[in-house]
Amino acid sequence: MVKYTLSKDYRHKIQVICFLCLFPILIVAQSGNFGFSPLRMSKKAAKQTEQVTTKPKKAVKKVKEQEAPLIAPPSFPRVKKSKETISGKKINLEHSETLSYDKFVNPDYQILTGDVRFRHEGAYLFCDSAHYYTKSNSLYAYGNVHMEQGDSIFLYGAWLYYDGNTKLVMVREKVRLENKKVTLFTDSLNYDRISNIGYFFDGGLLVNEDGDVTNELSSEYGQYSPATKMADFKHDVKLVHPEFVMTNQELEYNTATGKARIFCPTEIVADSGYVYSENGWYNTKTDKSLLLKPSYILNNHRRLTGDSINYDNKNGIGEAFGNAVLIDSTQQVTLKGNYGYSEEKTNYALMSDSALMIEHSSKDTLFLHADTLLARKDSIYNEVTAFHGVRFFRSDVQGVCDSLYYSTRDSVLSFYYKPILWSEQQQLTGEFMQLYTKNKEPDYLHIQKAAMVISQEGDSLFNQSSGKDLIAYFDSSQVVRVEIKGNAETIYLPRDESKTIIGLNHLEGSSLNLFMENKKMKKIIVWPKPKGKFYPMDKLPSEDRYLKNFDWYQSIRPVGPNDVFRKIIKTTASETQKVRLKAKASAIPPVKKKSNK
Repeated sequence: MVKYTLSKDYRHKIQVICFLCLFPILIVAQSGNFGFSPLRMSKKAAKQTEQVTTKPKKAVKKVKEQEAPLIAPPSFPRVKKSKETISGKKINLEHSETLSYDKFVNPDYQILTGDVRFRHEGAYLFCDSAHYYTKSNSLYAYGNVHMEQGDSIFLYGAWLYYDGNTKLVMVREKVRLENKKVTLFTDSLNYDRISNIGYFFDGGLLVNEDGDVTNELSSEYGQYSPATKMADFKHDVKLVHPEFVMTNQELEYNTATGKARIFCPTEIVADSGYVYSENGWYNTKTDKSLLLKPSYILNNHRRLTGDSINYDNKNGIGEAFGNAVLIDSTQQVTLKGNYGYSEEKTNYALMSDSALMIEHSSKDTLFLHADTLLARKDSIYNEVTAFHGVRFFRSDVQGVCDSLYYSTRDSVLSFYYKPILWSEQQQLTGEFMQLYTKNKEPDYLHIQKAAMVISQEGDSLFNQSSGKDLIAYFDSSQVVRVEIKGNAETIYLPRDESKTIIGLNHLEGSSLNLFMENKKMKKIIVWPKPKGKFYPMDKLPSEDRYLKNFDWYQSIRPVGPNDVFRKIIKTTASETQKVRLKAKASAIPPVKKKSNK
C-alpha cells in the first residue's frame, strides 16, 4: 500500500479552498433572517412569495427620497388603544399608480406610490406615496400630503399618520390647516376628526382674514375647532392686529366674531395707548371691549380704571362703572366716581355718581365733590366744570356752591348760585363769585351782588362788611385787602393794646376799603361822606351787632377731605337765629330810671 503525504504548502491551500466553498452557503444562511431559504423552498411557498404588482398605464412619477422615505415609516407617536378592540369603517384606497406587497419582507403594510388617493367617511387623502396598514386600518402618507374634509377643511403637510378607527390625523412638517378665512400654520399638528379639533404643541400661527382686517394669533400650544370657530391658545400668546398687539399666557379667540376672551394678565399695546386687563373680552372686528376688574386704560397722560370698563379703541372712548378713577398725570388731577367717561381724541372726561376731583399740583391738595364733574383739554387750555351740590376742601380754603367752572385760558374759577367761601376765620358770600388765580394760587376774588365778608371775633361778635360789589385781594392765600363798592357798610370791632374788644363801629358809605395784617383788621377807609356809630361794649344792643343780610353758615363748612360728601340743605336760618338769640341773651339790658312817686 502506497502512502501519500502532503507538504505543508498543500495543507494550507486545502484550507483556503474549503473556506471559499463555504462562503456561498454562509450567504444563503443569512437569508434565513427573512423567514425563507430559496434552496429548500417548495413550489407552493414560492408562489406565495411572488410580488403582486399592478402595472401602471402610464409612467410612474419619480418621487424624491426625502419626500417619500419608503424604507421605514416616520416615528409618529402611536395612539394608545384600550384593551377592547377599536374598530371603524375601513379606509378605502381609491387610486395608486403602483401597489406592492411582500408578506415576508413587509408583512404589515402595502407600499403605494404615485398619485395616491384614499377615502374614509367623508374625507379624502392625497399624497405621493403611502404605507397602508389594512389590519390596523391606518396609514402613513408621504410627500405633498393633502387631506380634504367636506368643502371647508383642507389639511396640508409633508408627513401624515392616520388611524381610521380613532379618526386621528397626525401631520408633521410645514403643516397648514385651512378653514375658509382661517389658516393655521405649524410643524406638528394632531387633528381629531371625531371632535373636529386640531391641536399643536410645538408652536403655531393662526391667521384670520376678515375683509381689510387680518389677525395673527401665535403661541407655543393651541387648538382650533372649525365647528365652533374657537381657538384656545396657551403659553407666550400674541395676537397681532393692524392697530394693536395683545400678549398674555392664555387666550380664547373666536374666528367668526373676532372676539378674544381674556382670562389672565393681558397687555394690549397700540400707538394710541395701552390697555391692561386680567378678565374680559376684546372684539377685534369692532375694536370694542369689556374689561373687568382689575383693568385699566392708559393713553397719553390719562389712566382710566374701574370695576368694569367698556372700551372703544377705534374711537378712543372708555366708560368705567364702579370705583371709576381717571388720573391726569400732566395736570396732576384725579377724578373719582362710580361712573366715568373718557374720550382720547377730544381729551374730554366725565365723572358722576359720588364724583370727586383731587387736584394736587400745589403744596395743598384740593378735594372737590359734585354730582357731575367734566374735564376738557385742547392743545393749549384745560377746562373743569362741576354741576350741582359742589363742596370742596383745601387746608387754606373751603367752599360750597351749586356749580363752578374753571379754565386755564384766563385762570378764573367761577362759582354760581349763592356760593360760600371760607378762609381761616373769614366767610365770604354773594350771588356770584370769580376767583382769579396766578401760578395756581389765589390772586383776587370778585363777588357780585349781595357781597359780604364776615370774620368771627368772639362768641357772638363778628366783623362784617357788605356791598353790591366786593373784591378781596390775596397774598399767600390770605386776604390782605378788601374793596367794596355800592352801599358799602361795615361793622368793625376795635381792640386795645391787650387785644381786648373795646366796642363796635358801624360805618356806612358809597365805597369802603379794608386792610388786613396777620389775619386781623388793621385799617378801614370809608368815602365819601361816611356815617357811623360807635357802641362801647357795656352799651352794645343786640339788634345792632349784625348787618341786615348777616348769615352765619359755619355748620355746613367742609372740615376735611371726606366731609365734601356730606349732603347739606342750605337752610341756615336756624343757625343764624341761634347766633342772634345768643347775642340777645348776652346783651346788657338798658338801665331803667327810678320813679319819683
